[in-house]
Amino acid sequence: MATDVHPADLRTRRAWLRQGALAAAGALLVPLLGEAAAPAAAPKRGGSVIWAIEQDPVYLIPYGAGPTANHWGNEFMYDSLVAWDRTLKVVPALAASWEIPNDHTYVWHLRKGVRFHNGKELDAGDVVYSMALQKAPPPPGQDQGFFPAIASVEAVDKYTVRFTMARPDASVFGYLAWARYSAIIPEGEWERLDLRTHGIGTGPFKLVEYQPNDHVQYVRNAEFWQPDLPYLDALTLKVMADEQARVAALRAGAIDGATLSSDAVQPLKSDPSLVVLKNLFAAPRELHMTIKPGERKPWADERVRQAVSLAINRQDLIDKVYGGDARYSAVIAPGYGDWPLTDAELRARVLPFDLTRAKQLMADAGYASGFPVTLFTISMPQDLTQCAEVIADQLKQLKITVTIQPMEIATFAQHNQSGTYEWWVAARGMRGDPSGFFADFDPQTVLYQKEFGNPPAWEDRELTGLIAEGLAIVDARKRHLLYRRMQELVAVDAVHITLVQPYKYQVVRRRLHNMYVAYTDFNTGLRESWVEG
Repeated sequence: MATDVHPADLRTRRAWLRQGALAAAGALLVPLLGEAAAPAAAPKRGGSVIWAIEQDPVYLIPYGAGPTANHWGNEFMYDSLVAWDRTLKVVPALAASWEIPNDHTYVWHLRKGVRFHNGKELDAGDVVYSMALQKAPPPPGQDQGFFPAIASVEAVDKYTVRFTMARPDASVFGYLAWARYSAIIPEGEWERLDLRTHGIGTGPFKLVEYQPNDHVQYVRNAEFWQPDLPYLDALTLKVMADEQARVAALRAGAIDGATLSSDAVQPLKSDPSLVVLKNLFAAPRELHMTIKPGERKPWADERVRQAVSLAINRQDLIDKVYGGDARYSAVIAPGYGDWPLTDAELRARVLPFDLTRAKQLMADAGYASGFPVTLFTISMPQDLTQCAEVIADQLKQLKITVTIQPMEIATFAQHNQSGTYEWWVAARGMRGDPSGFFADFDPQTVLYQKEFGNPPAWEDRELTGLIAEGLAIVDARKRHLLYRRMQELVAVDAVHITLVQPYKYQVVRRRLHNMYVAYTDFNTGLRESWVEG
C-alpha cells in the first residue's frame, strides 16, 4: 500500500481513502485471549470471592446506562437471548435455538424451564417487554444508539418470539451477545422495582444489595439454567477507586482480584500468592469534541481538528503513561478480530505524528496563535487524567491552552450524555458489532445529536452512507472493505481522535481459578470461576 498521501491533506482525501481500501476476506471476531488463571484441578463448588472494581456502578439499571462500570455491577444477575464465550463466539443463552427464514425475520425458541430470581418462568412476554425497554430506556437510562433495526417483537407462543426487521441489520447477534443493553427481565418488573438499586434476572447470581460507592453483593442462584454454574456461593464487588488500596488489599488477602495499571503490577509479579493476567481489551482512549450549531469553536474547522491529531505524539503517550505497554488504535480497537487497521498503517499513514504539518494547518485555518479549551476527563482510572496531561503538554506546541477538569464518573456521565462539554478524554468501550463503533457518527442516533446538534453542525455524508450500507451487508469481505474506509474517514474528520489502546492487567489470588481478562472489558470470567481452599 502506498503511504505518500497524507490524511490531513484535504485535497487528496478521496485518493487517500482509495489507497486504504485493501482487505482480505473477513474472519469471525476472535480476540487475543491473553493469560488465564488456569485451574489446577477439577472445579470445586462453594466459597466466596471479593472482587474489587475501580469505579462505582452509579446505578444497576439494565438498559441505557453510559458508564461501563454500570455493567460491571449488574452483569451477574442478567442474561440475554444469546451470549459470547470467551473467544466471542455466539452461543445460545436464554434462546436455545433460532431461525432466520429471511433477512427481515428472526425467530427465537426460548429455553424452557428457565426461572427468574423471583421464581417466575421465562416466557415470550418477558422478551417482548424487555425488548421494548431496550429500544426506549426509561430514565435514568438513555438511548445509546446500538439497538438494531427491529420494527416489531411478537410473542408467537409461550416459548417463541419473532423479530421483524425494518431493514436488514447485521448487528443483531452482536448486540444481543454483548449483553450490555439486552438483558431480559420479568414483564412489569420496571414498574414494580427501583432498578437503580435492585434487579431480578435469570443470571448465575442473585442480587442481595447494592450500597452505592461501597459494594454490590450477590449470592449463588441455585436454579440457574446452566446447572453446573456458578461454582461460587457468593460474589461481592467491592468499590475501590484508589489503586494503592487495591494493591494493599490483594497483598493482605482482603480481596481476591482487581484490575491494576501496568506500573502497579510490576512489583506483584514476584509475589507467590498472586497471579498476573494480561490481555488486550476493547476500550480505546479517545479525545472527543463537540461541534454545536452557532458556537463557532475553532475546531469546527476540519484543519484545526486534523492539526490536533497530528500534534499528538502517540508513542510518547504510550511511553509516558503506559510504560511502553499499549498499542496504536483507530476507532475499532486492536484485537477485535481482523477488523482493525494494522499498527503499521496507523503509525505511518492514518495517525502519524507531524508537528510541522500541524502548525501549517493551524496557520491556514487562522489559528496560528492558538486558543483556550476546557477538557473534561474521568478521575479514575488515573491513566485518563495522565493521558489528558500529556496531550495538554503536547498541544502547547500549537499554542493551544488546555484546562483539564477531572471529575467523578457519575458527573462525567451526565455531561457526556447531555453533550455539555467542549472536549473530553475518556475510554470508548466494547461494541457488539463493528457497526457499533460508528454509532456516534450516525445522524439518526442520540449519540450524534448530543455532540453535533440537531440539525447538526458537522456531517460527513460519505461516512453516513457507509454506515447504512455496512449494516445492510452480510458478506464478510464486503463489510471489511467498508469498515476499513470508515475507520480512515473518522481519522480524517478528527471529531473523535483515537489515542491508544492499553493492555488490561488483572491480578488474582492464587486460590481463584479460571478467571481471565475479558476482551469485552467486563469481568465475565467470574461467572465460571471457582476457589480452592
